[in-house]
Amino acid sequence: MRRVALLVAALLASASWSSLAQEVRRCEGADGRVSYADGACPPGTAAVRTLPPAAVPNDGERAAAQRRAEQDLRQIAQIERARQADEERAARQQQQSLAQARKLENHCRRLQTRLDAAKEELDGASRARQRTQGERRLRRAEDLYVADCGPLRN
Repeated sequence: MRRVALLVAALLASASWSSLAQEVRRCEGADGRVSYADGACPPGTAAVRTLPPAAVPNDGERAAAQRRAEQDLRQIAQIERARQADEERAARQQQQSLAQARKLENHCRRLQTRLDAAKEELDGASRARQRTQGERRLRRAEDLYVADCGPLRN
């Protein structure tokens, strides 16, 4: 932002109004190449068109140009602030997404542990009632895992 402002200010400061008062010639060579000169055309080229010198701007025009330049600088600053706010907003959203992903990963890890424990309980069940309870717990653990984390991993 500061670079742009300094560049605009430098351009305005270095613009010499007397340099606008020179004629500019459009010169074309035999091969069709075009060049511009503020004096005589280079050797091998001919002047095709001459632009008259620009009129020196009056004080009102200079003041209007200065106001436009200042307005442009304000708009540049506003655009820069908006861009920076957008970047900060995007960074915050990315951090939130990463935090949510870590939270889901931890949740799925806990559900996987619960699922593994239910499988072990079912494998260790010796009576019919224990097997029925173990199967119910395993189904419930599988359903929770699938609902929150997607397909089961083996």
